Amino acid sequence: MTRRTVHLIKAWVRGGGRWLPGRAVLLWVWSVWQGGEEREAVLLRLFRPPGLFQPYGVTGEERYPDIFAFVAGEIGDAPGRRLLSFGCARGDEVFSLRRWFPRASIRGLDISARRIAVCRRGLARTGGDGAIDFRVAGSACGEPAEFYDAVFAMAVFRHGDLRAHPARCCPCITFGDYERAVAGLARCLRPGGLLVMRFANFRFSDTAVAAGFEPILSRPSDPGTPLYGPDNRLCPPEAHEDVVFRKRG
Repeated sequence: MTRRTVHLIKAWVRGGGRWLPGRAVLLWVWSVWQGGEEREAVLLRLFRPPGLFQPYGVTGEERYPDIFAFVAGEIGDAPGRRLLSFGCARGDEVFSLRRWFPRASIRGLDISARRIAVCRRGLARTGGDGAIDFRVAGSACGEPAEFYDAVFAMAVFRHGDLRAHPARCCPCITFGDYERAVAGLARCLRPGGLLVMRFANFRFSDTAVAAGFEPILSRPSDPGTPLYGPDNRLCPPEAHEDVVFRKRG
């Protein structure tokens, strides 16, 4: 089967084949058959491992240069600096952080073993880096307490299926799971360390652990990222979102 034929069949199923019974199942089977990132997103949505928020691994390098520059200005770069990229997907964020923090130790965590394998292959292609490592994890519970100078969770605490702004965010994700996850991230931050979150479906300020932090940077909100409250119900949009928080000493 030629590449053009595959493309035409795919377009027909997604577009002209909308009348087909079981179209959603056909799309899932198609994605699994294709392999790669589409297959992984389908498998994550199907099996829902504990700790899953965003099943889609869309990412890219240097997506947040202004935020990375701000954090670099706040904590500086030194051999003793430790950074955590939570939900690192294919590792693009970790490799971007290396350019901003050439001397820091950086760890990437992701819930997907397949994506972590991609991260490790990418690291090997660069010739390796003894101060970068990748691990499979759906939470930060295995990380040491008060260890990191900065923790990044960029476009992690959201779900792509909420782009249509449904009235409730569950069963895709829940505020309770979010609150437990960010409490784990807060635990492994040293006093004075920075928690960095962008494009989340929940407000960090609604969590109990937020009392131990102060917001120090905000950015315009993304219209495509609806906001939900502790009751898992859709909230009115806000003009700005806080994205960097300093842990109080």
